[in-house]
Amino acid sequence: MCIKMQNLKVSFIPCGVHVEVIDSFGRPFIDYQMLEKAANSLRKIGLEVYEHKDFVRVKKDAIKAIKSSEEEDVDCIILYAATWLWASEIVGAVRFTSRPILVWTAPISQGWATGGAMVLHGTLDEVGIKHKFVYGFPDNPETMKKIKAYVKAAKAVRKLRQTTVGLIGGFSMGAFTGRVDEAQWMEKFGINIDHMDQYMIIRTAESIPKEEVIKEYEKVKNLIDNVPPLDDVMEKSIRIYLAMKRIIEQNKFNVTALKCFPELGDHYATACLSQSLLGDEGFISACIGDLNTALSAYILHLLSGSPIFSPDVQLVRKEEGIVKLTSDGACPLSFAKNVKEVKLSRRGIFGEGEADGICVGFVCKPGIVTLARLCRIKGRYYLHIAVGEAYEPSKEKLEEELNACGFPYWPHAFIKLRGNVEDFIQNQRSEYISMCYGDLKEELLDLCYLLDIEPLVA
Repeated sequence: MCIKMQNLKVSFIPCGVHVEVIDSFGRPFIDYQMLEKAANSLRKIGLEVYEHKDFVRVKKDAIKAIKSSEEEDVDCIILYAATWLWASEIVGAVRFTSRPILVWTAPISQGWATGGAMVLHGTLDEVGIKHKFVYGFPDNPETMKKIKAYVKAAKAVRKLRQTTVGLIGGFSMGAFTGRVDEAQWMEKFGINIDHMDQYMIIRTAESIPKEEVIKEYEKVKNLIDNVPPLDDVMEKSIRIYLAMKRIIEQNKFNVTALKCFPELGDHYATACLSQSLLGDEGFISACIGDLNTALSAYILHLLSGSPIFSPDVQLVRKEEGIVKLTSDGACPLSFAKNVKEVKLSRRGIFGEGEADGICVGFVCKPGIVTLARLCRIKGRYYLHIAVGEAYEPSKEKLEEELNACGFPYWPHAFIKLRGNVEDFIQNQRSEYISMCYGDLKEELLDLCYLLDIEPLVA
């Protein structure tokens, strides 16, 4: 169930005019050992590095370096100030690239690189070129963390601009905060939205041979101990999953938002099992046609390379700083401590899915988590960001905690927030929030900067 992160590729471009100059002690201005350490440190954190060997001194050098970086299809261009540089010679070349820029130098006196990096940082700001300025040694973990976070954000932004979202069936349940302006999405994120009727799911599902359904059912049984029999509801739930896989492949969807009910859930089956299984295959599919949930989850997926859970914020206990998250049936199975112990059962809520469906049930495993949710205020996009720690309630309290919402067999997560709980409440503008394991706060802040989204940090 492990999903690998896509390769992150950067160009490393040394900049400076004092290439042959020596100081009063006869030392070269450029610390070549530090330069080599800087390039190698990028590889040590898992980046693929295109190393531009020639120093950028004048504009034609910069144009050549930027052009070769784009030909190498890098995700981010790192301008390393190795000595004093002429920012005016560099800015004219970088202002036309679509690749995000990172300016970096190590805090050493040799070569006067600090001033060069700072004047380049200021010049880029003056002319409105987005970039990140990192000042730190290559063997410093915090330095490298900042660099990798920005590169991951840069990669995610590039992927968004190549994304097609399938909106299957439209919006549901009056969730106005899941609706979007398609022109705004194309302008801001580069995302195209394709529309499809839910009838195509039923039509595709019913065309699948029974043998294929049985084969998939046996796979699920081998994965999980607690599996209901292959009755009509289980069969239709598996058919939806297999149909979704075909639809995704045929239409080249990168993400989907599925309406589910009332039509599909009332007259065929709910898609909870399908959504859960797709999640562990690295595919994001949001419920009730909520496109802002789909995009929030997809952003977390691009940054983490891992499955994403998009539950309801079911309860916030302000005094304890606890957030209780519950989904009404769907969650990637890998969020469980032990997949074998996941329980599949009938979803069992009528009025929202009269035909019923198969839901997954467990408490999400312990670990540091990031929560994120896109929202709009007067048409402008904001991103709610929170970090916390998932935990399992004690055995004495677990039954009470699960029973409280009325559906103990649905997937739950219990989060102890690191930030301010009142800020969390005010920042959250939807029932849904997306969750992944790991601390992605810095990556999300960098992504907000690159996309002109206002971060709301709890």
